[in-house]
Amino acid sequence: MTINAGRLLAAALLASMLASSGLARAAPLIRLGSDDWCPFVCAVDGKPPGGYLVELAAMAMAPEGYRAEPVLMPLNRAITQTAHGDIEGVYAPPIDRRLRLSAPLAHSRACFYTRAGDDWTFQSIKSLKTLAVGVIDDYGYDDGPMDAYIAENRRKPSLIALAFGASAGTTNVQKLLGGRYRVMLEHTAVMAQLSKRLDVADRIRQAGCLEHELPLTIGFATQDIRAETWIRALADGMHKLEASGDLKALQKRYKFD
Repeated sequence: MTINAGRLLAAALLASMLASSGLARAAPLIRLGSDDWCPFVCAVDGKPPGGYLVELAAMAMAPEGYRAEPVLMPLNRAITQTAHGDIEGVYAPPIDRRLRLSAPLAHSRACFYTRAGDDWTFQSIKSLKTLAVGVIDDYGYDDGPMDAYIAENRRKPSLIALAFGASAGTTNVQKLLGGRYRVMLEHTAVMAQLSKRLDVADRIRQAGCLEHELPLTIGFATQDIRAETWIRALADGMHKLEASGDLKALQKRYKFD
């Protein structure tokens, strides 16, 4: 997914400042993995130079003496590599017993989408019982009833159509528009980016949203003795960003305020 030139420039300047700083080079490295999930994690040419969570984690951890570095990979692989100690953490993971989660850095609401002209509307989980819903494997949508419904029915393709890999979001949109299924589920900010990039905004309609927003956290390995220290540092850094006004400025730039 693409991000605008202003965000790329800001991310490039941030990276340049960190790279040129002797302190940054000496700071302990925390590698955080995720796939392309713009505007939260945004990839260009196979690298994640920006995105709201990428910038926020880097800004929060820097004054605490850490250098947060994004690593682009499928979300399920990021979770596995974090659990195995190959990387230190993962952006916006679902609830997983292998991970210890930070306090929420942000929240995101997921909604259902159909082709334009379709009259189906989400009323409750019961309204999903007669059709397949396109979702992305291992993604979290509400940490609640919807995620439980997906987990219960993930092996039933008549109810849950799973998409995999780095282009799963694009795949879901293409399958929706191609008539492979009638409904897909996606986070609103992500769908806004997807539909703009694919130039299909006028071909898709929002058809109701989940009641609960998804908390967006950073996950560290439950077995890693450093996890508690990192979570505390992240929380302290977030408090400083809030007090300084830098958090509000970042939210405004990403239109999350």
